[in-house]
This record gives sequence, structure tokens and C-alpha cells, in this order.
Amino acid sequence: MRCLLSLFLMTLMAKPTFAQDKELAIWTAASGSFELSERMYLDGALAFRSNAGLNAISRYFGEAGVGYKLSNSFSGVAGVRYGTLLDRSGGIQGNFTFYRLFAELKHKASWRQLRFKQRLRFQEDTEKKQGTRTENHLRYKTAIEFKIPNWKADPQVSVEFFKPLGSNSVNGFDRMRYKLQTDLSLAGNALTIAYFIDRDTPLNTAAINSHMLGLFYDLEF
Repeated sequence: MRCLLSLFLMTLMAKPTFAQDKELAIWTAASGSFELSERMYLDGALAFRSNAGLNAISRYFGEAGVGYKLSNSFSGVAGVRYGTLLDRSGGIQGNFTFYRLFAELKHKASWRQLRFKQRLRFQEDTEKKQGTRTENHLRYKTAIEFKIPNWKADPQVSVEFFKPLGSNSVNGFDRMRYKLQTDLSLAGNALTIAYFIDRDTPLNTAAINSHMLGLFYDLEF
């Protein structure tokens, strides 16, 4: 059995003059992966996220999923996320429950010095805040990593598209996520340094653009 422990810190960076359309927050989490067999494994995670002012926790949640390796290139995962929103601003304040159901298909391939990764995910988000609100999204992520000979900081770039479905379905995407990252070896484990940009499209009436710095530390036992 293999245990993968991931500890990461995500800091959304923005100048004060960006306050109207930029978000500033911190996200920390720990996750584990347990192999049940050569093909099947379990994932779990606990996470905390601050509010825009960095002075309080705005949400915390746990996540669990089961994955199956269909082949050397394909794998599938299904899981659930459950947590609490701590809303301390606006007219409706309090602690509110939210959860997410998701299913995804992953693919990986390589060609010479390039590594390709893709993920297609369906997710259903439900938030209970003065009633129940549900949103469905289809997400597609594609990433390319370039392996540089005799270089430890191999760059990886990715872009992810968020397509609303169901009652909130519209033509096009309501969010795009860009990421630049590199994986470093630290004490026999992996340290990932990443920079994110979450950009809401005009389809989202409450547009917020987030600049994120991520630090991920993976331990194997």
C-alpha cells in the first residue's frame, strides 16, 4: 500500500488597486492516496480556504474518491466533496453546507521530451444557503510538460475550461484557468511550485480574476 501525502499552500496575489475585480485568498490542504490493487486506489483530502481579506477561514471541506486505472494511459475517478462555507459579509451571513459530486476521465501520453496530460470532469455543486442552489459544470483540462535534459525544474503549462450545464447552461465557458508549474525533488519527495490565473469570462455576471501562487509538497511512505 502506498500513501501519498500532499501539503500545499495556494496564495491568490493581487495589489490593493485590484480590489474591484481581483480576489486575494489562501488555500491549504492535505491529501492522501492509497493503492487497493494494481488498478484501484482511494483518494482523500482536507482543505481550508481564507476569505478575501486573509483574516478568517471562509470555507473548509473534505474530499474522497475512488480511482481505477483503465490502462497505462487512461484512468477514471469518481468522488464527493463535502464542506462548510463561513459567510461573514453581505445580507445573509452564517455557516452553510455545500457538497460536490464529480466523475472524471484522465489521459496521459508522451512524445520525445514532451509529456501530455488531459482531464475531462463532470461536477455537480450544491450549496444550501437560504434554500438549495445547484450548478453543473463540464471541465476540460489539458497540460504539456517539457523535459529538459540535465535540468531539474521542468516547466509545465496547462489551461482548463469550465462549461456550465443544466439550468445555468449558456453558450461558451464561464471560467478559464491557466497554470504554469514545475516539480522539484526535495528530500526524496516532490515540491511543486505553480502560478495560476483564474479568469471569469463575460458569461459570468460577477467576474473575479484571481492570481494564485501554489506550493505543493508530496510525501510517500
